[in-house]
Amino acid sequence: MLKRLSILILLYGCASLGSPAASSTKIYVQNNNLEKAEENANAWINDQPNSPKPYIWRGYIYTRKNEWVKASEDFIKAFSLDTSYRRKEKFEKELSIAGQSLMPFSALPTIFQNAAIVLIQENKFQEAIRYLQEAEKLDPKNANTYLLLHGVYNSLGDERKSREYLEKAVRLDPKNPKARLQLAILYSYEGNKDTAEKILRGIIKDTAMVEAYKELGILLFEKGNYKESAENLEKAYQMKGDDYEILANLGQAYAQLGNYDKAVEYLKKAYELKGDEYRIPFAIAGVLYDAKRYKEALDYVNLAISMKKDDPTLYELRAAIYKALGRTKDAVADFKRAEDLKKAKGK
Repeated sequence: MLKRLSILILLYGCASLGSPAASSTKIYVQNNNLEKAEENANAWINDQPNSPKPYIWRGYIYTRKNEWVKASEDFIKAFSLDTSYRRKEKFEKELSIAGQSLMPFSALPTIFQNAAIVLIQENKFQEAIRYLQEAEKLDPKNANTYLLLHGVYNSLGDERKSREYLEKAVRLDPKNPKARLQLAILYSYEGNKDTAEKILRGIIKDTAMVEAYKELGILLFEKGNYKESAENLEKAYQMKGDDYEILANLGQAYAQLGNYDKAVEYLKKAYELKGDEYRIPFAIAGVLYDAKRYKEALDYVNLAISMKKDDPTLYELRAAIYKALGRTKDAVADFKRAEDLKKAKGK
């Protein structure tokens, strides 16, 4: 009986040393067999659910598979089980094979940022904040974390926090073009267009950034500088030809310059990319009207009305086109319809 008891104690002692799935997980990681590595990491977690180690390894496996949210969840779980793994030395020592670390501790903030980006793209802003807060804990001087927080709070409509995080990002990394771009957009929105223009020109001087050319083109249009607006939007279009906003604004700039053929050309390209945006055929109709191509203008304003039946400006334009075509009765009917819609909207 005593002998049997000693054997049981021996077996229990061996089991307490760890899960057999631990070594298998590491072997499969080493062999780059991530599916089997994940399978064994799951078994390791089942065997030792209160140990941070299997979560660290599975988090690494998810990172290798670009599954950022799952990876982040596992790292957060590991840290909650043992906060000492928030230290570089201990984390890298655990996540190593034959003394060689598989991933630097400094990569963790980027992993949390990537998880947040995935959630932002799904409009899950509150969930994204959680991962960005983790990134901030690990690296409080990372400007990209605050830039992402700016975007999240901007989407949530919290202007105070959005501005606070943007300014922090710029303070930490004054040369960061993305942070400077967002600051320029903020200044432009607030009406400080001269400062916004200065920032955008500075970005373009430092780096050929398509978004800077685009925003500068839009800002210059708003300031009435249509020639330079078109020049900057042309540069943006050469760099990124599939952005309907660039094309639509470029078309509007050429319309203001009186180059109606180019205006229509670019607006039609914008419509090819964004066929569900009624304002583009509306803009085309407006340009064709200014060019006195009334029959073509009528086709496009009818298209816009088929997409948006409650916008009074569409009927006002169609009324003007009818009038130019000599269809007085139709023009009067559309002017009346526009007025009725304005009254219904309380305008």
